Amino acid sequence: MAFTGDLEHLHIVDIIQLLHTTRRSGTFSVRGSRGESRIIFSNGYIVGASHLNNRICIGTVLVKMNAIPPADIEKALEIQKSAGKDRKPLLSTLIELGKLGHEEASKGLKKLIEITIIELMGWAKGTFTFDTEDIAVTPEFSYPIGKMEQATSLDAQMVLMDALRIFDERERDRQSGKNVPSYEELFADVISSDGVVENGEKSSVLTADDLGLADLDHLERKIPQFLPVNEIFDPVEIHRQKIRETLSGFSAEKQEAFVSFLEKSTVRISPHDGSSRQEGRAQALILFTEDEFIKHSVMTICKNEGILVFATDGEEELDHIIAQCLLIKTLPILVFDNPGMSEGILSEEKIVTLRRRVKEKYPRVSIIQMNSPLDYTFTLQSYHDGIRAVFPKPSKEARNATFLEDAIKFLETFKSYIKGFFHEQKDLRAADTQLSKLKDRLLALRDIHEPPDVSFALLQSVAEIFERSITFIVRPTELIGERALGVHAEKDRVPDSAARLKIPLTRPSVFRDVIEKGRLFYGESDDEVLKEHLFAGISAPLRPTIILLPMKSRGKIMTLTYGDFGRKEVPPVQSDVLVILANQAGLVVENTLYRKLLNKASHK
Repeated sequence: MAFTGDLEHLHIVDIIQLLHTTRRSGTFSVRGSRGESRIIFSNGYIVGASHLNNRICIGTVLVKMNAIPPADIEKALEIQKSAGKDRKPLLSTLIELGKLGHEEASKGLKKLIEITIIELMGWAKGTFTFDTEDIAVTPEFSYPIGKMEQATSLDAQMVLMDALRIFDERERDRQSGKNVPSYEELFADVISSDGVVENGEKSSVLTADDLGLADLDHLERKIPQFLPVNEIFDPVEIHRQKIRETLSGFSAEKQEAFVSFLEKSTVRISPHDGSSRQEGRAQALILFTEDEFIKHSVMTICKNEGILVFATDGEEELDHIIAQCLLIKTLPILVFDNPGMSEGILSEEKIVTLRRRVKEKYPRVSIIQMNSPLDYTFTLQSYHDGIRAVFPKPSKEARNATFLEDAIKFLETFKSYIKGFFHEQKDLRAADTQLSKLKDRLLALRDIHEPPDVSFALLQSVAEIFERSITFIVRPTELIGERALGVHAEKDRVPDSAARLKIPLTRPSVFRDVIEKGRLFYGESDDEVLKEHLFAGISAPLRPTIILLPMKSRGKIMTLTYGDFGRKEVPPVQSDVLVILANQAGLVVENTLYRKLLNKASHK
């Protein structure tokens, strides 16, 4: 069976999540103007990849990582050739030879898959095919996907989460003007244009085909350029099949109503919209459950919010997922299903024990508990144990007639809560970042010894938040522009130095008010002096929100730093941080002036 589709309608990230959620096995091939790449799935896990026309292969990656020399790869390839039908993938062969450890093999495969996914993430156009047949290395030799999974497999969601982070980092660097080399350029030292692998000195000649994961690098011999297609890749049909399995006791009409809800809940976000990933940090939810209906539904509704859902019912796997999330600096939220009546892993006693162990080992991980609406004792115990929230889970047994309506309300509320949780996390991270930056700026101010440099450092801090910023020197009757950042003169009348800007203090104005009171102003202003003497020179910003930050030294306002958002919308601003910086800057100027006076007195 083969499915096909267009990347314009379904992005690579969506497809990988869908194949993982539905535990599909097969070869996922993507074709575009640059060539073809493949990712191999087994029960939703990734077991291999082939980067763009085999330009980077698993052997290349291993050599680049210094995990293995080319000579060992040659030996493994010779063993493969002589094994005939008993031949195994290159990674498995290297492991059995004792030339490569399981950890290094996983790292190498993970890196190759990341490189492949990152390359495909940038594609807005192209076609994809998902073939559910076993992999055939050559016409004479085939290798079942299931056996590949036993050798080496990676959690698709975990790899995707790390790939998203790397992709966003590379995009931010590219947009900031930094040179971001392609992976082919990064690997140029170990594979040259003619396929020669090098490790320091030139080694034996190995072709790109030889260096790849054997099964994947010969896939072209099985998959023709135009694969016969049986069906269009339809995510809704996949949901429909899953709902039929998990809601077999309900009518077709009710099943279809729930499928319609899932379809409406998964309107795709643009793959280039990084906001859903909160500045490069993937959002992760871990679902501890045996309930296939809840598992599929939660994964589906969270997908379009950029939230990766990991589902498990094993204690060891739970610990591994949490550890992996924290390793890549992603703080997950853990959700436990409601306790069942049996003595299994989801018994009340086991859940309480596991919750406590997680809280002790990973105190920063927030936990949510699902529970029967009627079991108020367990709900109270959960809150007593420090659980963040308890959600009443819909029950087929208690309310079968309204179960699907209850499930829809539950999922809508759950999704809203999880979105709020990750926004709260984002705010906390932003606060931590601001505190870290504040500390760095305060330390930097201590090393400055000239007043103009102090005022410029304060100007730079304001410019990191506001698109346009100007430092004014305070004189008895006027403000005189000293320096500016991000200011473009109206008809070239005002240079970026802001030296020609003058604002009178003889009339009542927002400027005079700040100087007289010695306090920051942040907010909207329609002040006439502001319009006549500042905006006449630099043009008015899109929004009237401005900041006026005074710097006081020896009881006197020395400078006034102005900022606005130019043509941008107004984001949240922690003005208290700037006030602290301005106060510290004033103290630095004061100490500098005192030192100069002392030095002058000592030389008399």
